[in-house]
Amino acid sequence: MNSAIKICVVGLGRAGNFHLHSIKLLNQFELIYVVDTNEKLAQSVAEEYGCKWSVQLEDVLKDDALDAVVVASPTDAHFDYIRLALQAGKHVFTEKPVGHSVNEIQTCFKLAQENNKALHLGFQRRVDKNFVALKQRLAELGDYRIVKASSRDNPKPSYDYLKISGNIFHDMVIHDFDMLMFLFGALAPESVHAIGHAYDTTIASFNDYDTVLVNIKFQNGMVCSIDTSRTAAYGYDQRIEVFGEKGMMTVENERNTALNVYTKDGMSHEPYNHSFPERYKDAYLEELRQFLEGINTGLHTNVIEEECVLAHQLADAALESIQTNQTVNFSQFVAK
Repeated sequence: MNSAIKICVVGLGRAGNFHLHSIKLLNQFELIYVVDTNEKLAQSVAEEYGCKWSVQLEDVLKDDALDAVVVASPTDAHFDYIRLALQAGKHVFTEKPVGHSVNEIQTCFKLAQENNKALHLGFQRRVDKNFVALKQRLAELGDYRIVKASSRDNPKPSYDYLKISGNIFHDMVIHDFDMLMFLFGALAPESVHAIGHAYDTTIASFNDYDTVLVNIKFQNGMVCSIDTSRTAAYGYDQRIEVFGEKGMMTVENERNTALNVYTKDGMSHEPYNHSFPERYKDAYLEELRQFLEGINTGLHTNVIEEECVLAHQLADAALESIQTNQTVNFSQFVAK
């Protein structure tokens, strides 16, 4: 039996707390450090989990006993933390984004390969049982023709978060772009067109959008539409439909129970899961379990570099399209 993997979590906000909880449930991990630029928060969490703390990841990386790092910090710091950890010879699990440019993404994958270390990405839909089941049976549809996805968040993220999130395409729609990679492989599109609006004036002040629609055309004829909103009053809404030559497959929203009630007053059912932590609570545990497995077996990535880069380029193309109000020829865009 392998000895426990000694691990550190950097970034103790919402995502960091999800991972701390998962690490506690996976006894093959041993949490030995937490890191956050907020000293009081780092001290408090370290006391709660019985580990050491620091405000500087560089100090923690000097410990030869440390095996792996979970990067859950604000997005602007991801690339630097990933780079430092890989250069120090530590395995890395990171929330997206890996970097803010193709060059940064490629640098991280290169460092992981050069140092023979795992680099796993936190695209939790890839390990959700519903999307895994969809992928396993997708070939039954024959030629794929139409993909429709809806991703509507709840509750709306804080303005402090949104201000540094990158933009709605790299922060939110990137999960839908990654789902295209997961389902269909590194399939480059022919064209990308995005439209949208910021109903929230504060979000508009960030030069960002809270409601967008992205249309994608592929060279094989498949077309895809993705609609996204930063808020949905009725709960977390995340669905996908794939229509093909031989039929259709869908993944619908999850509810706490499948109970439906029919009376003279009409029909009612349990509301959708309130937020993505409820919807993907099992996936957060599974992605860290797979990270552990990858460390122990040498399966050093859960998302290949080509797919990660292509999803990032899709987000770049959608942003350019909405800003210019033009359809982007994707081949020309990538060639820039």
